[in-house]
Amino acid sequence: MPDLNIIQGDLENFSHELRDLSTKVGGFIASPSDLRKVASAMEGGSSCQRATYAGEHMEDQLTALRNSFVTLADNVEAAANQFKATEEINQQAIQQVQASIPEPCPPVGPSKGE
Repeated sequence: MPDLNIIQGDLENFSHELRDLSTKVGGFIASPSDLRKVASAMEGGSSCQRATYAGEHMEDQLTALRNSFVTLADNVEAAANQFKATEEINQQAIQQVQASIPEPCPPVGPSKGE
């Protein structure tokens, strides 16, 4: 399996886009409640009740979808933060290793002019 190539900012942008999407979905949550207005047009019929139930169901589903996007955005943001922290730790470790490598010794052997 090839290594995952994460470009700096990708996860943060993805998290931001998910939050924007959750906001857009949230804007539709109140719309299905308009189905309750069917009652004034269809008094006494079962269609009125079905429309009301359908509207409530859609509200519930849209709310769950919005919440799922928010949760996913939070998880992606957390993953981005963990990735950044891990990269910083790795970079520090590499710098420490490079700092501890001794300078190469000059070659041993007969010196010039001998």
